[in-house]
Parts: sequence; C-alpha cells; structure tokens
Amino acid sequence: MHIELVSTGDEIVTGLVVDTNAAWLSALLLEQGWQVRRRHTVGDDLEAITQVLAEAAARSDVVLVCGGLGPTSDDLTAEAAARAFSAPLELREAWLEVIRARYASRGRVMAESNAKQAWLPRGSWLIDNPVGTACGFRVDAGACRLYFTPGVPFEFKQMVQQQILPELAAGQDTRLRRFYTFGVPESTLSDALDRLEWPQGVVLGYRSSMPLIELKLIGHEVDDGVMGLAEAQLLAHITPWLVGEGSEPPWAHILRGLKGEPLYLLECASGGALQRMCRDYPHLHARFEATLEVDLAALAPQPGRWALLVGEESEQGVALVLQDGEQRFEQLVQVRHPDRPSRERILAFCALDMLRRHLAGHSPFGEYQTLTCTLLRAS
Repeated sequence: MHIELVSTGDEIVTGLVVDTNAAWLSALLLEQGWQVRRRHTVGDDLEAITQVLAEAAARSDVVLVCGGLGPTSDDLTAEAAARAFSAPLELREAWLEVIRARYASRGRVMAESNAKQAWLPRGSWLIDNPVGTACGFRVDAGACRLYFTPGVPFEFKQMVQQQILPELAAGQDTRLRRFYTFGVPESTLSDALDRLEWPQGVVLGYRSSMPLIELKLIGHEVDDGVMGLAEAQLLAHITPWLVGEGSEPPWAHILRGLKGEPLYLLECASGGALQRMCRDYPHLHARFEATLEVDLAALAPQPGRWALLVGEESEQGVALVLQDGEQRFEQLVQVRHPDRPSRERILAFCALDMLRRHLAGHSPFGEYQTLTCTLLRAS
C-alpha cells in the first residue's frame, strides 16, 4: 500500500512548530506493517496545498492530511480538497449543531467563524472529532483514499487511532516481523541482504535506532509459510548479531531472563543510559557516578548475584563487568562514535549484551564490527 502524508501550516514550514504528528503517524503505520513512502510539508497557500493533494492522490493508495481545518482565514485544507477533486464545499448541518452544542456545554456562544468548520467537500465522509470543533473527512479520488484531520495533536491522535486506523486495517492482510541487531553497521547488513531475492509479497525494511538496527519483514497478502521462508533467509545472515525479535525492546527480553532476581547497576561512562534501559525492571538497584575508578577490579563485588558495571572512559576504553555470583567477566571496550549520547547507549547495551549472552549459555564476550573489545578477565 502506497501511503503519503501531508502536513499543512506556515508554522511547520518555518520551523516554529515541530511536526511531531507526522513522525508519530509514520511510526504508528509502520507498527501495522505499512511504510510511508513520502511526507510533504506545505504552507498556508491555497494553490500549493491543492497541487500537493492532487499529485499525491494520483500516485497513492492512501493520503493522510493533517492541519488546516480550523475556523480562521489561513485554514485552507478543506477548500484545497474541494478544488483538487472538483467537489464544491457544502454545509453539514449536523456537524454545525455539534459545534454549537459543544460551545453551549461550556457556557459560551459559538463564534460565526466556527461555521466554516462544517463546510466539507461534496460527497466526502465525515470523521468524528470527539473532543474538538474541527471534524475530519474522507475523500475518495479514483483509487486513492484521502483522510483529513485537524492538527491539534490530542485530537489528531484520537481520530487516527479510533477511526482511521481501523478502517485502513479492514480487509488488509499484512504481516510484520521484527528483528534487532547490535554491533554491525547498517551498510554491512545492506551489502548482505539487499542482493537476496525475497519471496513475492515480502519486503525488507531497515530502521537505525541507536544502538540497534531494526530489520522488518513486511508481508502483504502472504501466508505464514511464506513469512517463515523469508525469516529463515534473514536469520541465516544476521544471527551473529541478533539480539532480539518481536514487538518488545531487546533489553526487556534480556531482563526477563533474570526471573525477578535483583540487578545491581553501577555506571559511569554510559551516562545513565543503562539505568534508562533497565528502569522498568521491578528489582533494579542502580547508581550513577560522574567519576569512577578505571580499574573496576579494585571495586568490591556488588551485593546479590547479578550486577553490571560500566567504568570511567579512558584512552584505552571503558571497562565493562558482568557479575554472576562468584563469577566475574571483564572486558575493555572502545567505542569510536563522534556523538556522546550515542556512545553512552552503545556502552549501555554492550553491558546488557554480556548479560544476554551469559544467560543464553554463551560466552559473554561478543564479536562486533562497530566496536573493539579486549578480554580482561573471565573467572
């Protein structure tokens, strides 16, 4: 399904307002297995909006349009839709009464300008707004369905989740499987995977989300057998760096392997990133230190069975320690990334990956392409 998004408003084009609606909607659609192909941002210009709507509808199955449905003169989206699809605006008396009733419930009289929000393109389907005065609407233009919503995030998100998304899902047979890798560049994965032939109806997508790379197998109108073949082909190439799969983040799956036992964290160079990844674990005991001994061997064992320690950064790297009761595993990790928050997240997940590998019965020390690890001790 070819999907495009259109956001309208001078405040978005000029950068005065960040377009969080489009980012949120793109991610939500991807969760359902639908990848947005294009995103457009258009100022409050009638001709420009009209042109973008007509062009997007000509090549898309679905276009979702956000903004420009308010009562003021610069809210032009409904008029642009009327022009783009030769559907003159007509008054929807029922929605006009809804607007009046909502003002009356607040002890106010509806301003005359609000009546503009009840004028919709002829033949369009009204989309209810349960909390605001700007209704949405749907226009069918040839093979394309266009959904129009107001730009207020609270209203927009309710309308998408409660009305638009269920309508899109109806009759769609889409399957989505997710896999997460760590310690391998996206370019290396691309070199190995993009040359493969995937089963008909299955496409592979990438999403870099530091410190992981998410790989998505999206199947349209295919059965579980076909998805299984595609999954086997993917795993044959990514298993050395595979750290999780499914809808939950890998760290949640790793921590579940502790079976409720307390986990003690002591971190420095990871800047609190390890604590943030583990914050939902109910038996977490965490401490952050701005400075810490480089030689973690000088630190006394942490209480309890399980502990992860992240040392201070030095020219040689950062020491990571996994403690499992009397067992202790230490390695020195060098992360060459120019962005400090990214380095912190890489270090944090590398510590968690030591735990993941150990819980799976493997050596805690992985072989990575994006960082250099030196074994210090395993006892």
